Amino acid sequence: MSSVTTDFGNAIDLLDRIAGSSDVAGSDLLNVSLDVHATANLLVKLLPFDLPTLPGFVMPDFKDFDPLAAVANTSGASRVGAAADLADYRATISDGVMRGGMLIGTAAFELGTIAGELIRNAVAAPAIAASPAGLLGAAAYVVGLIGDAIKDATRVLKTLEKDLRAVADTLTSATSAAMNRVIPGAGPAAEKAHGELQRLASLVAPSAKEAPEPTPPVVKPASTVAPPPPPEHKQASAPPPEPVPSQETGSAVGAAAVDAAKSQLGTPYVWGGAAPGGFDCSGLTSWAYSQAGLEIPRVAADQTVGRQVSYQELQPGDLVLWSGHAAMYAGDGMMIEAGNPVQMNPVRTENVGMTFRGFWRPTG
Repeated sequence: MSSVTTDFGNAIDLLDRIAGSSDVAGSDLLNVSLDVHATANLLVKLLPFDLPTLPGFVMPDFKDFDPLAAVANTSGASRVGAAADLADYRATISDGVMRGGMLIGTAAFELGTIAGELIRNAVAAPAIAASPAGLLGAAAYVVGLIGDAIKDATRVLKTLEKDLRAVADTLTSATSAAMNRVIPGAGPAAEKAHGELQRLASLVAPSAKEAPEPTPPVVKPASTVAPPPPPEHKQASAPPPEPVPSQETGSAVGAAAVDAAKSQLGTPYVWGGAAPGGFDCSGLTSWAYSQAGLEIPRVAADQTVGRQVSYQELQPGDLVLWSGHAAMYAGDGMMIEAGNPVQMNPVRTENVGMTFRGFWRPTG
């Protein structure tokens, strides 16, 4: 959004300079202000961009969460509340982008109308030139038409700039709130239960397919049968360790991309940001790879390029992708992503209900 408002500032400066040319005398004024068609073309080209659209997203249904929590004799209110907050943030962001698009469309229509009226009104200039007012009168008439058109266009652009800044503030606030929303995790009881399940899983007997075939027992006379030894107490084994990616060397390009991304740690989140000073998620990954000499698509939904890899194959520089989010594996089980600010976090496969699209290794 910041690039949008910068473009408006440049357009407004240009119009201000043209409008100020009314103080120029003689031939300079004619050179600047008498080309009706050039002025009309300028007006209709002042909005050469559209706001990006949000990727498709459907919030998961949490209606069964409370009954499931009740089975475990607990409450799911904090999790349901977090999901509702995230849905509200998404709606606010979606509404802001839609409103920005409508504002731009309305301004484009107004600029086109101003340009059309300028051309239609200028048709009277030849008749004025043939009247007693002569060529000077016709020139003065055209200069007045162009001056009025430029003033009207300046008013439209300044109003649009003001309205878009308000939309940008709303988007920044909602995005920051969503990124900073603390998602409740498992409580002590759930963590203890999970650890116990891991312990029990490590003690499970081998499956029937893996178990050795039984051998018939050897029958001995009663006098030779020794009493069985007392059962030996075995301590339960600890939970198995979390898997760690087996290959950590990676390519020179991937390592360079990670170094570039790490250089931006602490940079604030900016919607649509793709340069130092402000990044969104895919802006950071695409910028980091461009610094390493490899161009990848700008949008997270398009960054599933190269080769898909497994978790065990992860190397520094591999991308971690969801339907609406992107991060980069940085080694040692950590990834770097544009939260608010750019930060390092443990690798995960969940991200506020988005569809996980896997681990991808961009290639040239």
